[in-house]
This record gives sequence, C-alpha cells and structure tokens, in this order.
Amino acid sequence: MPEEAPRIIGVAPKDPWDRLTQSGTSHHLFTALDRRDALLDAVSAQLPNGLEVAAKAASFWPRRSRWVERYEYSPLRRALRSRLATQRVSRMADGRPYATLQIGAWYSVGETGSGPRLRASFHDANLARFSREGGFIEDIAAPHIQRELAAERRLFDRLDVIFTRSDWLRESFIEHFGQDPGKVVTTWSGANVTGLPTAIPERPASPMRILFVGYDFERKGGPFLLEAFAKLRESHPDAELWLVGPEAGDPAPGVRWHGTIDRRAEAGDRQMASLHRDATVLVMTSRYEPFGNALLEAMAYGLPCIGSTRCAMPEIIEANRTGLLVPPEDSAALARALLELADDPARARAMGEAGFKRLHERFTWDVVTERIVAEMQARMPSAG
Repeated sequence: MPEEAPRIIGVAPKDPWDRLTQSGTSHHLFTALDRRDALLDAVSAQLPNGLEVAAKAASFWPRRSRWVERYEYSPLRRALRSRLATQRVSRMADGRPYATLQIGAWYSVGETGSGPRLRASFHDANLARFSREGGFIEDIAAPHIQRELAAERRLFDRLDVIFTRSDWLRESFIEHFGQDPGKVVTTWSGANVTGLPTAIPERPASPMRILFVGYDFERKGGPFLLEAFAKLRESHPDAELWLVGPEAGDPAPGVRWHGTIDRRAEAGDRQMASLHRDATVLVMTSRYEPFGNALLEAMAYGLPCIGSTRCAMPEIIEANRTGLLVPPEDSAALARALLELADDPARARAMGEAGFKRLHERFTWDVVTERIVAEMQARMPSAG
C-alpha cells in the first residue's frame, strides 16, 4: 500500500478563518484547500495580548513612528510567534504526516517531533519590496530593518517552495533574497468572494457609477480619484462616485461615502455584492499595492478596472482588454481613462466581459490551490 500523502497544516498571522485576516486571503485559501481534502487544519500565530504588550515594551523608542516600526519588526515578537506557531502545529499534527503552508514571513515553524515533510509559504509581499517601493520605511539601513531582512532570508532559505501571488513579487525573492528560481512559483490569487457569480449582472450603461474599495485612501489613490471625478463631471454631470472604506469626507456633487463595510457579516456581503452589481467600473490606482484583491472582486462581477502601472496590477489587468492602466498619482491621466470608458459604454462592457473570463481562467481559489497542491506533491520527499 502506498503511503498516504501528508496533508497541509496552514499557518496564518491571525485567526485563519476570520475573513478580515489578510483581507480574507487566509479564509479563502484554506477553505479551497479543504475542498480538495488537502488541508489537515489551520492555526494562528497570533500572540496573546500579554505577549503583545511585552513586545511593544521591548521595542520602545522615543519617537512614535520609529517605535511602531521596531514593534512591527521586533525579533522578540518574531521569536514568540514562531514558538507559538510551532507548538500549535505540533498539537494539530498529533503524530500524523503533514506539510506546512504559512501565510507571510512573520514567523517560522520549527522542528516538532518528526517535523513537516515539506515547508511552503504564500505571499503577496516581502520586506524587500515593501521597504523599497512602499515608501513606508523611514530608513532601510536601520538595524531593526536589516535584522528583519536577514530573518526573512533565513526563513526563505529553509523553505522547500515559496508561492507568490505575482511575477512582480517572484522576481524580488530571486533578486533580493537569492532564492533559486525553481523554488519560487507564481500561483496568482483568487477573488475573496464567497460564492463567485456565475454570470455578469445586467446593468445600465449610464450614468457612469465609479466604485472605489480601500481603507487606505491615500495609498490607493483616493485623493487623485476625487480630482479626476470632478473633471469627469464637467462633461458627465450625472456620473457618481461610490467610496467604500474611508469614512465620510467633504461632500461633493455625485460622491457617496459608504464607509466601512464588515465583510464578516452576511449583510456586509450583500451590500458589497449590490455595489458591484450596480457599478460601472472599479478604480484603484495605488502607488503601492501588494496584489489588489479589490480588482479581482470587481472582475468577478464583470466590471472593467482602472488600475495603476505599479506593482502587480499590470498582471491582473490586461491593459486595453480587461481595463486600463494609468500612472499612480496622476489625476489628469485618470480623468482621461474615466472619460474614455464613459464615452464608450460598449467598450467598457466588453472589457468587463473579458475580465470576467480572465478571472475564471486564472484568479479563482480553486485554480490557485490546484497548482499549490500539485507543486507541493511534486516536491514531497519520500518517507524514511
């Protein structure tokens, strides 16, 4: 009798089944693996409050912004998370053969008993990309950043396979962390939607209804969208802009602020589905975007997307076929893109249809986990 292939124990930075963890990625990834009967279970690497307080205290710095950085990349916090994750994985395995698939690089699952047969990770970003392109790190040369980069490299060196949600990120693992190209595999990502629509909703061609979804309004290009929308209204005075995530800002003609929508609640899912069914286009022109889940959700509803030329967005949006790409923080270019779709609703509809097809071919969790499982099985060492 051949030995049963070990199933996967997933590890997430917080509750793996909470739909707010990693913007729902943890929940949907592990749910899809479970549908394949490839998942043993999933655990959290989250620390109890008392240990989080200890890590904060140990990271103290007089200036708050540096203190926050030192806490986020605290070696104590990494060590504690790694220890707890290792213990929880060991209890979950209970002597059974298993492989590990961790989300992110904030911890490292160590040896427990016989240990995992294979170690894998799944990423939408890494610190090298974040520190170089995100614009959020004050000083890349700071000791706490250099320690964290070294810790990430040690983790990546120990892994058997690294899954990335984009080729843009895959290149970073090879260039910045010296990983073997054969070890780093792009799987892309699935849309974080419970129950993908099977058909594109019917929607009127006008007025144009622009949807923005994102809690980090500045990073995702919100202020430039407001400027571009005001320009669009000069020729399309009935156009509307729907903003999900940020709380209500200054009132402006045609702008509707929807605030935060709780995706853990059924009512939140219904509200988001209604907005996607009734919108005309989704806009997210971020200056930095690790992947772009909002783009995938829009494609699931047959919406054309306008994104920026940065990060992985050109891999999601096929320019001039499923949507348009503009430079980030360029309200004039964004206004021209909006006007282009507003003046040609048939083209906008065709882009949405092409995006819907592209999503089902490449960006569903079932497609993603099929590749993950195949890659892990191909690398699985024989027992003994």
